[in-house]
Amino acid sequence: MSKQYVTFISKKAEIETPETKKVILIATDDIKVLEFTNTFQKNYEEKAAFSSQYLNDFSNKIKASKVFGDVTYDISKETYASLNTADADYVIHFSNFEITNRYEWRQSGNIAGMNGMGSMNTSSSVEYCVINVKVVVYDTKSDKEILDFIAIGEASVFFFNFTTTLEKAKNRTIDHIINYLKTEQTTYEKY
Repeated sequence: MSKQYVTFISKKAEIETPETKKVILIATDDIKVLEFTNTFQKNYEEKAAFSSQYLNDFSNKIKASKVFGDVTYDISKETYASLNTADADYVIHFSNFEITNRYEWRQSGNIAGMNGMGSMNTSSSVEYCVINVKVVVYDTKSDKEILDFIAIGEASVFFFNFTTTLEKAKNRTIDHIINYLKTEQTTYEKY
């Protein structure tokens, strides 16, 4: 079964020959932690630490994928308007982070009752950590927004390991963003 992990896409122009372009990454500290609150606070002293880690992780992964020619990030800037873009072709801005959860209920088929009489249906639930992030790409030469979308990452909780689940969901948003920028892929097999 497939699920769409890149949504609400508004594309105004193409990113021309990205492999030759320089990109600056920025992120806001605008993070709504609706669920996984204790896990978030245990791993990130403040929201700025999450943003900084996100920029670092994204930068490393997008460099490895060779989508763009050169990638840098600026943790001191939170808005496109406040950034010196003289040496860049594009700016990728991450904002409106939302950390939440969802539950999925799973039904098990008929299990024979005692003495082979009757049957029972059983169900169980699986909790997922879900991270949404808004991504906006600016063309610095025209000084205009050329692309924006929401990327979603999710991971199921396994043996109460909430930290690993949060990190997996975060990393999946990064993977989905990079894959979309590279191939425009929006749909994946459900995790």
